[in-house]
Amino acid sequence: MKQIIAYIRPTVLERVTEALRFADVLTGMSVMEVKGFGQGRGISFRDEGGTEITYFSEKVRIELMVLDGNVGEVVDIIQQKAWTGEKGEGKIYVLNVEEAVRIRTNERGETAV
Repeated sequence: MKQIIAYIRPTVLERVTEALRFADVLTGMSVMEVKGFGQGRGISFRDEGGTEITYFSEKVRIELMVLDGNVGEVVDIIQQKAWTGEKGEGKIYVLNVEEAVRIRTNERGETAV
């Protein structure tokens, strides 16, 4: 199993979600509104007093647990649907998942996902 974490623009969330639903690879998805910056360091300027002020970019963080065989398809869908051709589109991370447990039934492993 893998965990996919993607930081994308809020404006592309709906089309990413719909494409994932259509592909029938979702076992569930969490969505969080987040703020931060990457290599671009956000938007910075100095006020009249010389103090540097940095604004964070607004992003959406989506998390999915997927079976190993679906990772490539899920990453491709997110990348294609989140693409705008502009800086600051986001990032996708893929992590190994050691174990999953469904609390209600005590199912473990891939069946818990």
